Amino acid sequence: MMAALCGLIVGLCCGIVNLRLLAGAARRLTASQRDRPFVISSLFRVGAFAIVAVVIAALGSWPALALYIVGLFVPIAVHAAAADRER
Repeated sequence: MMAALCGLIVGLCCGIVNLRLLAGAARRLTASQRDRPFVISSLFRVGAFAIVAVVIAALGSWPALALYIVGLFVPIAVHAAAADRER
């Protein structure tokens, strides 16, 4: 139970960091119109959060990994829902 809660908390923290990094990269992409830095930063971002997932899977349990993945995508889903309401 505690490992699953830790997985969720780590996932939420990583999700917030991921959202901030993605927003910054998208802003730079629209400003410079260069896609290579965006792609490279995306690959590094995905790789970093995949390493965190592997560590959680190795040290924790499968429910912890599942909650990490849920927590990773919750901030993006909330941001997308909020952006959709602003339209």
